[in-house]
Amino acid sequence: MRDKKIERNITLVQEFISLWEDLGNFLHFSPDREISPEDEQKFMEMKSTVARKCQVIQENLEGGFPMEGKILDILSQSPGLKQILTQPMHAKKLQNDWHATYIGLNKVLGSLEAKKSELARVSRFAFSLHNFVRHPLTTLIFLIAIIMFFYTLLARFLTPEKITEWKEKIPFLSEEEAGDTGQEE
Repeated sequence: MRDKKIERNITLVQEFISLWEDLGNFLHFSPDREISPEDEQKFMEMKSTVARKCQVIQENLEGGFPMEGKILDILSQSPGLKQILTQPMHAKKLQNDWHATYIGLNKVLGSLEAKKSELARVSRFAFSLHNFVRHPLTTLIFLIAIIMFFYTLLARFLTPEKITEWKEKIPFLSEEEAGDTGQEE
């Protein structure tokens, strides 16, 4: 069975991972590299795009996007490319955080892909049957059918001859005792 929502979420996360890799390329610039105003502008645009896409994924994933907090921390700790690269310890910390987040993003993607393959093993018929069986109206109809079955079964076996035979064998079904209890009241 296909779930278009899961497929769309997989595509969103894949696109986000691609953006995240592009952001990582900026964070892994050599400290000796001369940063141009165009590089700085591209970096700022990349940060904005990542923040927007992060929010889109947060709103689309069931249970939220667990990496959102870490991603926003990295973005907020990255005021400008030139500032990052002039502070080697800060750059190294951001690179490590970026890498840990990259792994987390791939875990989210793997989880979505696992859900997709699990759903692929479920046929549309089995899914529809499962929903049909669990529906309250189906349960009510099933109970009515069981009651009618037992009623029909009892009606076939409870003939007047059988009732008379049972009254003779079972004392509490005899008419005399039933009459005695009625007189005592």
